[in-house]
Amino acid sequence: MESDTEVADRLAAISSESSQPDRLTEYLSLLKSLLETSSLSSNGLIIFGRLIITSPSMTMYVGRRVLGLYITVLCAGTSMEKKGTAQLHLEKRDEESISTWEEIGKNAFQGEENGEIRKDVVEGVLNGGGISGWCDEQVTVLKHLYAHLLQLEDDWYGAAKALMQIPLEGTSRLISDEEKLAVYIKIVRLLLECGEWGQAQTYFSRASLLIHVTKDKETNLAYRLSQARLFDFSARFNEAAQKYHEVSFDGAVAEEDRIQMLKAAVTTSILAPAGPQRSRVLAALNRDDRVHTALPSSLSVMLRKMLLEYIVRTEEVKEFEQGLEDHQRAKVEGGGTVLERAVREHNVGACGKVYDNISFEALGNVLNLDSDAAEMTARRMIEQGRLRAWIDQPLHSLYFESRSSHDADAEAQGTAGGLGVEREEKDVEPRLWSERWDDRIRETSLKVEALAEQIQQKGLIPIAAVA
Repeated sequence: MESDTEVADRLAAISSESSQPDRLTEYLSLLKSLLETSSLSSNGLIIFGRLIITSPSMTMYVGRRVLGLYITVLCAGTSMEKKGTAQLHLEKRDEESISTWEEIGKNAFQGEENGEIRKDVVEGVLNGGGISGWCDEQVTVLKHLYAHLLQLEDDWYGAAKALMQIPLEGTSRLISDEEKLAVYIKIVRLLLECGEWGQAQTYFSRASLLIHVTKDKETNLAYRLSQARLFDFSARFNEAAQKYHEVSFDGAVAEEDRIQMLKAAVTTSILAPAGPQRSRVLAALNRDDRVHTALPSSLSVMLRKMLLEYIVRTEEVKEFEQGLEDHQRAKVEGGGTVLERAVREHNVGACGKVYDNISFEALGNVLNLDSDAAEMTARRMIEQGRLRAWIDQPLHSLYFESRSSHDADAEAQGTAGGLGVEREEKDVEPRLWSERWDDRIRETSLKVEALAEQIQQKGLIPIAAVA
């Protein structure tokens, strides 16, 4: 094995060669000797690679050919997908020797220890700075390789950073929109793996501007799945559930992965805020037979309880919580986790199916909250148009405006007390509470006057004689 000093001296001697063919032959001979040594060293290979991409006297005739075979050696034996910007275009005259150099690379970097040397070499070459402009394509492939090696070690953020450093705009190379899109989506997926969804959203926005250019099914699928996961991370659970459910029907996805997508759809639908939109998502999932046959029974039971607006108990919440991801356990404003808030709001709506009205103290007992927190939960749902109800502040009670079933006598008569005063159903409008309170008083006063007038007309109460 040659020492670092010997490698540097040999490189200096080769650089002084006047004949370019001789210089090319010497470079490749040195590279081969560095790879076929009994004890592989990263330092010599780093010195070699750094000289090729930074030397101001390096000609393109020699540099492109040597660097192309150097990268071929480093990529040999890896599972990196070589397409788009990760594809290396070699000189035609070198295509015949590719298999020979790949075999040299496989032998040199086989084994865990030598595999680590490969990563050190790639990292050392890329981190030196001063890279010449003529080798953008080769350096881009090297960055893809570095990202791939980091990904194998589950260093998702490091792999994403390596891809972020690939220049896609304003370079001398002509990069198609489809190739840019592939890089952006890969960055998004890596960032989502490590929970960096804020940065992932930035690159997803760039991908959204280019998604129309591709007809590749795999790219479109990756885009849709990334969108679902971004909705999930940003707590837009209704949209996440819909996207996950759509992906779960895609035949290009393996059966096991489709079931995982379905499970994610059910989970996010349960975490979604209570309201009409979630009810539609729950109904769509409930109609999917796979929910009841392929998923754990606890999930399907929880989904049906949410759909039918049954009150969910604490022990059921704890069982469901065990399957949540870290970001789905996040704390929310007002206290508690995302799941606890979703269940609280659901139980408020479920109470409306059982009671005409309920005190906030009793509602707090159902929600495991104090009466003030229970009132705040109901107030927020009403303000957001997700609960048809109104608050009687003096009585400290919640009155529900509609129920799925009514009292049998009232249903038969269709009137209040049989006096022809019809009950009106009105949509809950997001207005100021003072305005709604005034309207309630006005409506109640008009109804009282109408009742008094009808009582007099029917002669149910005799008018007192005037003295």
